[in-house]
Amino acid sequence: MELRAIIEIFKKHKNIFWRTLLVFVFLGFISFYFQPKTYTSTLMLNVTRSGLQETSDYQYDDFYRLQADERFADTVARWIDSPIIYQNIYEDAKIEFRKPIKATRLSSQVIEVTFKTKNREDGIALSSSAEKILNRQIEELNKFQKNKNWFMLVASEPVIAEGGISLPVSLLGSFAIGLFFSFWSVMIKNYLGNEKR
Repeated sequence: MELRAIIEIFKKHKNIFWRTLLVFVFLGFISFYFQPKTYTSTLMLNVTRSGLQETSDYQYDDFYRLQADERFADTVARWIDSPIIYQNIYEDAKIEFRKPIKATRLSSQVIEVTFKTKNREDGIALSSSAEKILNRQIEELNKFQKNKNWFMLVASEPVIAEGGISLPVSLLGSFAIGLFFSFWSVMIKNYLGNEKR
């Protein structure tokens, strides 16, 4: 089919094209308006020590300390991924469990913890509980250490951002889908019109 013929078909059925497109754009606006509000909280945990190891060669101590910090940060990230730990965090914060908490080690001593909540207050409560529960877990390990140079976690203030799909993204997505369905609505209408002849 030539381009000129396709243009003529769309001119003939332009009402169907625009109505279908407007319906999808309207649905995109409605879906944006009625989407549930969610918040994404990001908490940074820094691995540090509760004391210093006495050594005759501090350079070796610093080298092995960085290696140990890195390994321990991996351990903490795996703790957070375990169901029992993140359930304890939710229970301590007195928040109904929704989704697992995600943890990623960003560097040898920094762990990024992210979770989704219904409001900002829950994000703050979960952040506080995460630091408390994880440090409690570390204290259990500290009981078996003779030297006072074991690990501890220091948390930053959580960064809480409103989640969900933004209005421009929602409208752009519905517009793209609307174009697809509008095109095929016109083509099907034209085909059915030709079949009746």
